[in-house]
Amino acid sequence: MSDPVANRTLELACTVGAIDDAEEALEEGADVNFQGGAPMFLAILNRHRHMVNFLLDHDADISTLLSPAKMRPLTTRFLLVEALIGCAPHDPRNVKPEKIQEVHSVLKTEGIDKLIREIDWDNATLFRDNLNAIGANSTFRTVSEFLHWTRFEHEIEPGCEAADFFVESHEDEISEYRNRYLSSNEDLVALANVYLEEAGNGE
Repeated sequence: MSDPVANRTLELACTVGAIDDAEEALEEGADVNFQGGAPMFLAILNRHRHMVNFLLDHDADISTLLSPAKMRPLTTRFLLVEALIGCAPHDPRNVKPEKIQEVHSVLKTEGIDKLIREIDWDNATLFRDNLNAIGANSTFRTVSEFLHWTRFEHEIEPGCEAADFFVESHEDEISEYRNRYLSSNEDLVALANVYLEEAGNGE
């Protein structure tokens, strides 16, 4: 039987992404799967990829999150973690109109390749997920396809030297993505504000 105090410690650790505290909780008798997998759910909800990896390393049960059919194409740990992160309901607290506008302005003026040249993976995927949440459908499709093309098909790590070489050697394809991004003409800030207003009314 698991220790309730240790379970609570693990729950808090997964919420804030504290690996050391999570390790201590498990050593003190916490159950990685208590309350139907609450630790994993909290790690996913808060987008703590390092914690998701930690819980997977400690035999977290993810059968309620991903069916065997969805698991089959996930041939690497990276793909598995990304699929798990994608299971979380979107948190309105992650939608910050000013941050969306900041990233949007950079991509408009400097190019969509900034998503892999200068913006880390967590923030790039958060921007993508925010676009989906607020209903910026055209912009979301472009960003989602670009990230999938670079990260999943070509395994480009954002911010690494290979990203610069990749951009330089795929100028035509990236130019096409940039033109698609520029032609979307969606008012992202307005969409974000409407989303937040509706989310607030639903509370």
